[in-house]
Amino acid sequence: MKNTRLTCTTFKSISQPLYTPAQVREYEGVAAENAGITMWQLMERAGQAVINCLRHRFPIPVTVGVLCGSGNNGGDGYVAATLARQMGYNVRVFANQELNSKQSLEAALALNLWLETGNQVESFDDWLASSTDVVIDALLGTGLQENVRDDLVPIIEELNSRNIPVIAIDVPSGLNADTGQIQGCAVKAAHTISFVGMKRGLYTGAARDHCGQLWFADLGLKEAFRELTEVSAWRLEARQLSYWLAARKQQSNKGDFGHLLIIGGQQGMTGALQLAGEAALRSGAGKVTIVCQPGQEGFVAEVPELMVLGLDPNNIADATRLDILIAHATHIAIGPGLGQSEWGQNHWLRVLESAKPIIVDADALNLLAATPLKRDNWILTPHPGEAARLLGTDTASIQLNRWRSVKALQEKYGGCVVLKGSGSLVQDATDVGVCAAGTPALATAGTGDVLTGVIGGLMAQSEALALTPWEAVSAGVLVHALAGETAAHELSLASRKKGAAPTPVSRGMTASNLLPHIVKWVNPNERD
Repeated sequence: MKNTRLTCTTFKSISQPLYTPAQVREYEGVAAENAGITMWQLMERAGQAVINCLRHRFPIPVTVGVLCGSGNNGGDGYVAATLARQMGYNVRVFANQELNSKQSLEAALALNLWLETGNQVESFDDWLASSTDVVIDALLGTGLQENVRDDLVPIIEELNSRNIPVIAIDVPSGLNADTGQIQGCAVKAAHTISFVGMKRGLYTGAARDHCGQLWFADLGLKEAFRELTEVSAWRLEARQLSYWLAARKQQSNKGDFGHLLIIGGQQGMTGALQLAGEAALRSGAGKVTIVCQPGQEGFVAEVPELMVLGLDPNNIADATRLDILIAHATHIAIGPGLGQSEWGQNHWLRVLESAKPIIVDADALNLLAATPLKRDNWILTPHPGEAARLLGTDTASIQLNRWRSVKALQEKYGGCVVLKGSGSLVQDATDVGVCAAGTPALATAGTGDVLTGVIGGLMAQSEALALTPWEAVSAGVLVHALAGETAAHELSLASRKKGAAPTPVSRGMTASNLLPHIVKWVNPNERD
């Protein structure tokens, strides 16, 4: 094997289309044949792509340990080991040699090439007693559906305990590349390099704690592969905001950008309503009106730009005013601080009589779960616990397969659904997207109310921006996640020790910290 840069592209900016592992397994062979590439050449290119990542991050003379399984993932590992040794790295390969009989022809050839050059394969017991600077994880590939085999569990646990950088081939071993969930235990990688088609499971659930920096190499099959199968999901990227959120014309007025009515804020819960209202204004809604429980107006009116009314739908005069507001609004958001008392239930029933587009959040989702309905023009924004109530299951079941869960929600309730969490999903009747941005610092009270306001604010402008509901909601999810990242970074700058490199904080951020940063991200074409 020549020490040469094989035809492949490794890059940090992941392509938008995402696929299931099953799609890649089914079509990569046909795509390779159509592109005039043999399966052996494909394995060579995969090994070279791993080495490109290794060279970029870990220059010679580090010691590299390669953990190889019996499948094609292991074959990629043997190729990478051979190339790394040729380049001058100190390389040690570890495998369970009793399983070599299960190898494919290409994986067996990769192993023989490693051995023919005078190298050896050590046992996993040798690995447990070894010491390396970097590890290439080639144990398990994307076909894993059951829990990790017992003999590999101590290998993975030991690897994680050593706290050394790991480059995972295609997927961190033990991670389900479709759902993003852990199959018993999983490698925590610093870098994961995936091939042919980017796997959708690497962006949501537990995957975000295990994949590290994601890399992609199409191995020369990009066009041939995409001709054979449909996209399974879309990765939502910050650069899309430049297309979705165009700069406004100079000749603009507030009437061009919608009137959002937000209903919620029962006694003791008006903060949620204020956060949603201000977020909607900062997202660019032309006008925002707030309806809260009578007597709570003063708490929300701290934001002078919000029009605030305390209304009781059981009162005839208030009910009439509410009907007028609903008629004048272009969009309605209901849920932040709504509660499930008679007051909240009556507002919910009143809103359901309207044909206006509705953003449904928080306790409005719980009221919906109690009496399920389906309509095409609403946006539901559940977190996993709310999603479980909507589907009559538990949170663990929702998280087990977030893709299946969000699809089930959309099929049952219609409209567009945002399943919040690590790697939030946005699903309508035809498309699903996953947000790769965000920060654990968003795991605090009120950030969901801010998201409701951002989505409501962008939905109110959707006609002026010529956006479909899915696009407007996806933009809202992106803006919210990116504002969270920016706020966390800013807080880290304020709290870091002198001379220390800034690391975004993961705790201590409040929902209101996001508000000024929303402005930055809803104006992607107007920043320096």
